[in-house]
Amino acid sequence: MPDELETLPTSGGSYVLVLRSCVATSLTVGRLGEAMVVPGWYLYVGSALGAGGLRGRLRHHLRPVRRPHWHIDYLRQVCRVEQVWYVVDGQRWEHRWAQLLAESASPAPCLRFGASDCGCVAHCFHAGALPLLDDFAGKVHTLYPEAPQLRSVMLTSAHNRR
Repeated sequence: MPDELETLPTSGGSYVLVLRSCVATSLTVGRLGEAMVVPGWYLYVGSALGAGGLRGRLRHHLRPVRRPHWHIDYLRQVCRVEQVWYVVDGQRWEHRWAQLLAESASPAPCLRFGASDCGCVAHCFHAGALPLLDDFAGKVHTLYPEAPQLRSVMLTSAHNRR
């Protein structure tokens, strides 16, 4: 596991994977079918409330993909995870964050991506410019003053060898 992730807690929480694509490509995403990936930034929201907590889930998200299991595994085959934003909390924040992201970014690479088990439009969104944690955290705290503080881990290029 990358050294940066050793600092993550094994307790539960919610997270945003900040991924980058430098090329346009298409990919097949399980039952969702064909999807287009364009250059830019992808924000994928999720929760890690089970065994292993944040560290365990993010360990999965940073390993090379052998057999895709979740929708995000398909996207990780063509994008690099650059950052992880997270909160330590037993409450799921992913759905609220997805609603917030839907107001300023496009669901991508297709509708329902990462959201096949809930009512959200998607759990992954595309932004043309690098998203900033401070901007996102500010919006979260404006809408949800009770939200725990968002933290971040910047990843080195060493983990990004696919």
